[in-house]
This record gives sequence, C-alpha cells and structure tokens, in this order.
Amino acid sequence: MTQRNNLAKFYKRLKKEIDKYLFVLRTEVFIEGVLNAESCCGRLIDYLIDGRYDIALDDRIYLEYFTEIHSKKIEKKNIDYLFAFLKEYGKFVTAKKIQTHGIHLGDSNFLKFIEVAKSSEANAIVIPKTDVVKYGNIHLFTSVITPEEVFEKFL
Repeated sequence: MTQRNNLAKFYKRLKKEIDKYLFVLRTEVFIEGVLNAESCCGRLIDYLIDGRYDIALDDRIYLEYFTEIHSKKIEKKNIDYLFAFLKEYGKFVTAKKIQTHGIHLGDSNFLKFIEVAKSSEANAIVIPKTDVVKYGNIHLFTSVITPEEVFEKFL
C-alpha cells in the first residue's frame, strides 16, 4: 500500500515538473527582481525560487547576470545563494546561432537571449515593459512578453 502511494506521489510530482513554463529573463528584469522584491520582477524571482517556472540560460547570460549583480551593493552571501540556485536549477543550454537575415533586433546584445529561447524552446523572453516597442520583430523568432504578462497569461 505504501509503495502505491509513493508511486502516485512520484507521478504527481513528475507531471508538475513537465507542465512548468520555461522563460528567458532579460538581464534588466532579473536585476530589478533581485533589487526590488515588491515589484512584479521581484515576484518573478520569488516564483522562480519557489519552482513555479524554470529559467533558461547559457554561460553568456549567466555571466551577464553575474557581472551586473556584482556592480550593485548586495550582500555577498545573498549573491552566492542566488547564483548557486541558478547553477543547480537553471536550464543551461548550448545556444545555436540563428540567422537574422538582416532583421533589426533592437541591440546586438539581445541576440543571445533569442538564441537561448529558441534553443531551449522557452515559452517566452521576459523583457521590461519599456522595451516592448524596441523589439517588435523578435516575434519572428520567439515570443516576447513583459513581467506583468507572465502573471496574466502563465502564472
């Protein structure tokens, strides 16, 4: 009887993990979430740590997060915890290069987020609300949403 209950719990947990959404967080969203826990971006970081969705990244994005967060005044132990969490639970991918065929994508730094989103088959790239107009052509490669839209449509 106990074995049957354990099996049911296992399948329930497995289904929950399979149904998780996968997002790529633009650096500005990630940093805002770490610095301002009461913001919508802060709730995204809380939900990430609670395991309500997964984050896709590669070494380039991880390094950008790391560099940006170290330029802020945050306690080292909190930074260490956060990056240990990302290493353990982040969905690291080897991003495939994509051909933009001359399509303007805002800034060249954004291409790595698109490559990671496509390679990981993420549900969307989460960008600041102020950048929505700047990245109009990205929908050709992947979905782009704001932190507010994540809560409206997914979480």
